[in-house]
Amino acid sequence: MKRSKVIFVAGHQRPDADAAASACMAARLKQRLDPAHRYQPILLGAPNAQTTWLFAEAGIDLPPERPDLRPTVGEVMNPRVTSVSHRARLADAHHLLQGHRFSIVPVLADDGRVAGILSPGLPQSQYLYHFNAEDFLGQLLDYADVVHALRLRRLNRCPLPAEAVPGSFVVAAAELGAGAPGRGDVLITGPSVGTVRAAAAAGVAGIIVCGGTETEARRCGRAAAQAPVHWFRGSIMALVSGLPLAIPVRNAMVTDFHTVKASQRADQVIDLVARTPYALPVLDEAGRLAGLFSRREALQCPPRPLILVDHFERTQTVLGFESAEVREIIDHHRVGSIETVHPVRVDCRPVGSTATIIACQFAEAGLKPAPAEALLLLGAIISDTLLLTSPTTTDTDRRVAAQLARRAKRPLADFGREVLRRNDELADGEPAKLVVKDLKEFAHGGQRFAAAQIETVDLGLLTAGRKAALLAALDGVRARLGVAFAALIVTDVFRGESCLLVSDPVAARADWLLEHAPVAEGRMHPGMVSRKKQLLPFLFHRLDRYRD
Repeated sequence: MKRSKVIFVAGHQRPDADAAASACMAARLKQRLDPAHRYQPILLGAPNAQTTWLFAEAGIDLPPERPDLRPTVGEVMNPRVTSVSHRARLADAHHLLQGHRFSIVPVLADDGRVAGILSPGLPQSQYLYHFNAEDFLGQLLDYADVVHALRLRRLNRCPLPAEAVPGSFVVAAAELGAGAPGRGDVLITGPSVGTVRAAAAAGVAGIIVCGGTETEARRCGRAAAQAPVHWFRGSIMALVSGLPLAIPVRNAMVTDFHTVKASQRADQVIDLVARTPYALPVLDEAGRLAGLFSRREALQCPPRPLILVDHFERTQTVLGFESAEVREIIDHHRVGSIETVHPVRVDCRPVGSTATIIACQFAEAGLKPAPAEALLLLGAIISDTLLLTSPTTTDTDRRVAAQLARRAKRPLADFGREVLRRNDELADGEPAKLVVKDLKEFAHGGQRFAAAQIETVDLGLLTAGRKAALLAALDGVRARLGVAFAALIVTDVFRGESCLLVSDPVAARADWLLEHAPVAEGRMHPGMVSRKKQLLPFLFHRLDRYRD
């Protein structure tokens, strides 16, 4: 059965409740409308405490974390690979190479791990096609190997040697003379009773009679009581040519070979694939065989279909975006720096939350989210609109939130206050983690900058010492990202005001952005609660007016 094509649905980096819930619910909606494909929501980083709590409260699993969309080896490898046991014969491996057109056959040890490989493309394997039959016995195979691999018919009751006996294969098509086989050798001969009788008397380890009729073969079997006699229907030449196929693979496999892990990115192993004359065994996390990765798979990595939600900025999107095929964008922010190669469907609405748009899309498709899904969407709307108090809130948000609350059977006000409390880490959160928890990068007027937001239910927790610690952490983020400056607003979601901190090596610009307030103290901005609708326009305006 052909695997359905996976279409990824991704929010922005450092995912908040709206990004995570919107990715999850957009994927669920698309899956209902398009069951022929598989829609996979992903997170571009670890979820915050509020988001984790919200998904648990709804009883819905968090999407997996995947910050990089570039294909892994495991996603593009050939998983339908057939291996052989180290106890098998070369005939088994040869059958796989011919019948399945594999460039290698992995050889597995008893514990299931890859012990070696067989491949006609390896120089070490070439001797198997240019052999000396006399050198095989006792080196690469024994008499029992030949009997089992070539399915020889037993002609007398004499048992096979209990263990391998050093010796050679000796070919004698006529009566024995010079070069007759000795003790421990295996004689390959035609249906000659005299030759068989003489070889048995000489103490050979075994006799293989080739060709002739079944009656002639049985007559030869009765002529030797001291050695096992077997019959091969074909000619001596056919048997000798087939000896390599009787070699146990453990004696012929190559044990020095390259492997790749299923978790590695495909583009990171291209050079290894290019210089390796065989497909590479792919190992899973337990070190067991998962598939094969060859030049064919390396050259057939199609663009990953992608739907973006809750962001329109290139600096906020998934790694590997350049090689992805963007199918759709669903957002409530400004149209930013993301560009697409082909026209795509864009649903960008001026509402307070992307989750509001997803809820509207459910209704427009004539569908209703399940109660648990409604709760997830409601929590995301509450988080992004600060319980419908943010200036970004619209009548659509209020109407949709009320509908979702009824669907989820939760009191809007009580549930909303609990959602906001789950996001408050101002008092005891680690400053370095707090300043990047909801940080986004932007560009304006040729300058790159970062803007972060921390929400609290009590701005009184922002003491002078706490401000200094947050500003020091913000300095580190600015330096690490290489942006011109970094801004942080700490927002009291109940009182509807924020404190603004700015990290900027250009002191004059920092003073200008803060309207000449000391950087260490920050500046209170009554009524400022939205980064999107208030902080960013404020910063854009100040940057447009500022001159060095």
